[in-house]
Amino acid sequence: MKYSTLFVLLASLAYSGCGGGSSDDTTNTAAVDIPTADTPTLDEQLPSTPEAETEPADNPEPKFLINDISSGYYDKLYDAVGNELTLDKDQVLSMQDALVDDVLPILTEEQQNTFNEAYKAFEDLEEKNEVDKVLFSNSMIDAMLSSADKATQDKYFPSFRLFRKQTHHLFPISRLGDYSWLFEFLNQRSWLTHIILIPPETTDDYTETCRENDVPIPPDWGSDLWVHQGTATTDFLASRRTEVYAYEDPSVAGACMALPRWSLGSSGSEYIQFLGIICQSQTTGKACFWDNISKETGGRITGGEDLTFKISDIQNGDNLAENCTNCHRGKNVFLIHPDTPIDISDDYDIDPNVRYQPISAQGWTNPPAFAELGDGACASCHEIGGISFDYCNTVLRSAANQTMPSAALPAGWEGDETFYGTHIQAMIDAGCRE
Repeated sequence: MKYSTLFVLLASLAYSGCGGGSSDDTTNTAAVDIPTADTPTLDEQLPSTPEAETEPADNPEPKFLINDISSGYYDKLYDAVGNELTLDKDQVLSMQDALVDDVLPILTEEQQNTFNEAYKAFEDLEEKNEVDKVLFSNSMIDAMLSSADKATQDKYFPSFRLFRKQTHHLFPISRLGDYSWLFEFLNQRSWLTHIILIPPETTDDYTETCRENDVPIPPDWGSDLWVHQGTATTDFLASRRTEVYAYEDPSVAGACMALPRWSLGSSGSEYIQFLGIICQSQTTGKACFWDNISKETGGRITGGEDLTFKISDIQNGDNLAENCTNCHRGKNVFLIHPDTPIDISDDYDIDPNVRYQPISAQGWTNPPAFAELGDGACASCHEIGGISFDYCNTVLRSAANQTMPSAALPAGWEGDETFYGTHIQAMIDAGCRE
């Protein structure tokens, strides 16, 4: 990420009086001056924020802690035993405070002093609203965890990333330019990278890394280079309607697949709510991931048949909160339902020469197989990937109940003495839920 010019870009997006009107006001626009040595420090100024946002009420005791979040899938959160967790808007700030209280004592005394000073300086600002507080606390927590030892990072970061993603939905923003004062506050403390959200047109290294690993790069959504394969007849996520699109680059061996998932809006009209994109190299086995989440706001980019967006504007394997490899694992990154529109193997190269590995700066992996090809009844045609909560419950259980070994005669997710039941019992014994 080219962060050296990040605040300059943000300042150029901001309005000269960004606190004086709504974020949709397009009049009297001008670049915001970057403070100089003669300018009062931000701690001595009052921030400008959109006037429509209000102060929060007293924070209630949270129903659960951030670290209780074990996994997330398509905007839903789950605990370690698979119970769905609902994040209430009025509990976000108290959950952030609880995590700060957990992590702060782990840091060095110097680090604690730094974060305490920043927290006090922010609290002393008089005109801050709920969104300001959530954005600041998320940034400070990210900075704290980044300063901590690896064991602390491994313990808290996965849950925090999922929590932070939900806060972007609960406290939506329309553009980063409205918060240029907050970015300068963070910039003064070298915390700019910890805001995570990225201005439009800011480049990152993900696409180039994918290209260097011979992964085909998907075209922007809305391009006629995407070829419609049909509507999925099997959908483990039970979407209202899931369409299948594919793309191949004639100069790069491999394929891309996109699955627009349609939902019913409050007006009664259908819209694309989720749109994940995966591309895999035929030669290197490397795979790259994108999802229709705005890099700038953290919100879903949704729409109807005319939906368009740039691949460079959506989140990818370097910054997605949900770990795509919790489900996408095995020899092949794609989850294929044979003889359905999702099975594009007749026309596209989706069987890599080597076992696939994800490209992600977040440490995503494709763990060793639970069962190699041919090692057990359920691995007669393909390997069974390493066991995980999401892989067990979203992929293996659904496949056994709906499609495997065939849609006409599924085995059923039940461990018993039958041919398939014996292998399913082994998966249950390895950690899958019954």
